[in-house]
Amino acid sequence: MSVDFELLVDRQALCGASPLWMSALNCVHWVDFLRRELHTYHRDSGIDEVRVLPGVVTALGATRHGQLIAAAGHGFARVHLGRAALEPVVQVRNGDRMNIGACDPAGRFVASTLTHARDLRASALYVLESDRARLLVDGVTGAGGLAWSPDGRRMYLVDTRTIWVYDYDVERARAIAGRQWVVCAESEGSPEGIAVDAEGCVWVAMHWTGRIHRYAPSGDLETVLWAPTRRITSLTFGGSRLEEMYVTSACFGYDEHALLADPYAGSLLRFKPGTVGALISPWQGI
Repeated sequence: MSVDFELLVDRQALCGASPLWMSALNCVHWVDFLRRELHTYHRDSGIDEVRVLPGVVTALGATRHGQLIAAAGHGFARVHLGRAALEPVVQVRNGDRMNIGACDPAGRFVASTLTHARDLRASALYVLESDRARLLVDGVTGAGGLAWSPDGRRMYLVDTRTIWVYDYDVERARAIAGRQWVVCAESEGSPEGIAVDAEGCVWVAMHWTGRIHRYAPSGDLETVLWAPTRRITSLTFGGSRLEEMYVTSACFGYDEHALLADPYAGSLLRFKPGTVGALISPWQGI
């Protein structure tokens, strides 16, 4: 299936990630964590505002006050946009750094750790509860994306080439009965960022091929789209009705020749997927 992609930010981000739609501000926050940059793409003006942060931020979540909570360094932190500062909340003693993250349907921020060597089952998911980090899922290798079904009863986790599904208890923030939901072939690319639409279908950015997959709740592959760069990393719904999709990408490891062959690598893109996104609750913490 073919759709029209818009080039919004021609930045050559080393590793664009964690796009986050902020409806009240009509903007998308996203990070290039290899450069320690926080980007804010303003939808009305088309301006991409860049802040250099004092530490590495790998994932973003909105707060109920319109601010940002983040997976940063070795733990969780608040982001103060006005002064481009990070305020640590709690450290996590697992892995070499934090990795992906998202808010669950009750407004808890959940994030993973990562070992640089991607050691088998050496990382984990943690849920931020007030100023404490509690283990949610252990035995993770290389988390790439995290999302929940619209009713909150399923949690989807991308780990290496497998998308896992867990039964999720929203009231107690418990993920149980993890099982393989989709195993992606190497020829399809590397599954990374994910987003869920209002129909409960799961959209997945396939790094290294530029494919965008839409899976039915059953796990059946319903739609395949091709982005204009093979280096897509993550995606999120946005727009006034969540009818748009914003896609980040990367260009780390590319030399000049590779950039000429894949000129959209590292850019921020947008397209209309033909469906609307599921609402995402903001962080309800302190």
